Amino acid sequence: MEKLMAEYLANELSEKKRSAFELQLIEDEQLRNEFEDYLNLWHESDGANLQSFDADEAWAGMSIQKTPLNKTARIAPKPSYTLLKIAATLLILLVAGYFLSDTVKETFSSSDNSIKTLSEISTGAEMKEFELPDGSLIKLNANSTLTYEQGFGDAHRNLTLVGGANFDVTRNEDLPFIISAEKSEVEVLGTSFDVNAYPGKNILLNVTEGQVRFSSNAVSDQNGLVKAGERAQLSQDGTTLEQSKMTDNNYAAWWTRKLVFEATSFEEVVEVLENTYWIDIEFSEALKGCALTSTFENLSIDQAFEVMKATLPQSQLIVLRTKENQIKLEGKACAN
Repeated sequence: MEKLMAEYLANELSEKKRSAFELQLIEDEQLRNEFEDYLNLWHESDGANLQSFDADEAWAGMSIQKTPLNKTARIAPKPSYTLLKIAATLLILLVAGYFLSDTVKETFSSSDNSIKTLSEISTGAEMKEFELPDGSLIKLNANSTLTYEQGFGDAHRNLTLVGGANFDVTRNEDLPFIISAEKSEVEVLGTSFDVNAYPGKNILLNVTEGQVRFSSNAVSDQNGLVKAGERAQLSQDGTTLEQSKMTDNNYAAWWTRKLVFEATSFEEVVEVLENTYWIDIEFSEALKGCALTSTFENLSIDQAFEVMKATLPQSQLIVLRTKENQIKLEGKACAN
């Protein structure tokens, strides 16, 4: 478990493993207390310049003495491994906020040597709802981060998004609301929309009210005005922007918890469930021919599977939970 904690602090876990670890922290009080003890010790430590951090090497050089629950663990670092403590001190602002507050603030020097404050809001395996200083309402999807500098709402309304979020932006014609997300930039005065900008994936924009200026940071001529009822997709590398009518009924299911399927292929149903409930689903080849027509509203994932069983009786659907967030579906082919 110590090695897993080190990999978590070093940001060496995959997105799915990180989510599973954070979920375990929520559910396991003993693990949470032990992890907080480590964070507190590291945060109080001193060190030299941070160049790089290797979790395996760092933990190999640490001597750890186990202690009872809620007692402080004694960690005796060798001089050559103070790097671990430095890395953890820097990362404490990101990780400790998971337990202490929705908003984390870090003071840093900008290029002109002035002191600024960065506010950050992050999620683990859950969604968060909050209000920004300008009154805009945000729903932040799982495994996402939103950051902005001091003066937001007064001097500027610029922020950075990694992950997914729904925005209900307070209108201010004198101060545009600008989101930097991966290779894209979103600019509005006041409207409602969803942005999906997870690393390594295409950036998706769905507009429900008003209009949004959507542009690429990589290619100057890839930009457009996306209006209510429309969506836009920017390729991962930022070179291709496509706009179309919004036809996906379930783009906002991760926060509305309402899913609508109309003769939807089994493969597409599984994709929607994965994105909505943050789980991994493996299913047998025989089920690919099944199509689902049903509506789910405010259902847990287990309840959703029960509806699928009742709606697709021919499939004789069997649900196997291999791990907390990993599920396998087996069954028979459906009649055409």
